[in-house]
Amino acid sequence: MTTYAVVGKPVTREDGPEKVSGRTCYSGDLMLPGMLWGKVLRSPFPHARIVHIDTSRAWQLPGVRAVLTGQDLAGMLVGRTLRDVPLLAHEKVRFVGEKVAAVATDDVDTAEEALTLIDVDYAELPAVFDPVEAMQPGAPVVHDGSPAYEGPSGLVHPQGNIGHHTTWSGGDVEQGFRESDLIFEHTFTTPWVHQGYMEPYACMVAIDEADRIQVWANNKQPFRLRWQLASALGVPEDRIRINPCAIGGDFGGKAGAMDVPLAYALAQRAGRPVKMLMTYSEELMAGNPRHPAVITIKSGVKQDGRLWARRTRVVYNGGPMGVSEAR
Repeated sequence: MTTYAVVGKPVTREDGPEKVSGRTCYSGDLMLPGMLWGKVLRSPFPHARIVHIDTSRAWQLPGVRAVLTGQDLAGMLVGRTLRDVPLLAHEKVRFVGEKVAAVATDDVDTAEEALTLIDVDYAELPAVFDPVEAMQPGAPVVHDGSPAYEGPSGLVHPQGNIGHHTTWSGGDVEQGFRESDLIFEHTFTTPWVHQGYMEPYACMVAIDEADRIQVWANNKQPFRLRWQLASALGVPEDRIRINPCAIGGDFGGKAGAMDVPLAYALAQRAGRPVKMLMTYSEELMAGNPRHPAVITIKSGVKQDGRLWARRTRVVYNGGPMGVSEAR
């Protein structure tokens, strides 16, 4: 009779005992001497021009150590593949929840009060919410401001609201449709999906005595995060150290840089470590959800059931950062 050491036996998760006992240390649990709390002011409009920002009242609040706006970080862009996301909105906002200003303060309550003291004047602009409509001539151009952005294989040149276009093909599809006995065409839509993890995004950034950037974050791709941060800040990767933390749920949602570059900017300005922890309202408004899509599939088949030709068009709604189209 065969005996097994693992099959059919209870196997303890490697991280199980630490998590169920409450001993696991997540990035939101971290505390450093002299640590400040970072918070961001977010746009209430889907598309608007920033007319003026006045941070003078926030600076007067005791406990405020740094205040930043898009003017302070102009030209600094971050992204997982395409670098097109400003650390703070500059000149215009592109979605409800976009970061407009940031503060670093002695405690969370002071940070939240400081945000209420930042005055922003907006001039609303026409918005577009449907990805197919966004691709049409005459649609309000949301993703503008630069003729090109850095991507993984060189510069990417957006075409209006279309941030990326990719085409694959094989064989003569039109001939395949002509030879088909039956043709079916259907359009499917998928919605925005937030991953629903219990632990929101959290990070801590400190600049040590050797001027090295120390990062703690609940990010599943530490080397990719280091590349994103180095690219955004224009510093060599060997100046950045990512200290991996336990992750309280991911489900495909925790690979972006999120607040890390901004936490660095605040830490640099204040001269002290900065911790940032998103609320769930922020998660649902400006987190990193799965993109919705509009998928059209045209299929040609033979009477005996053989698939003879297929054309697929997928339009991904990248929100304010542009529509992606694949054929």
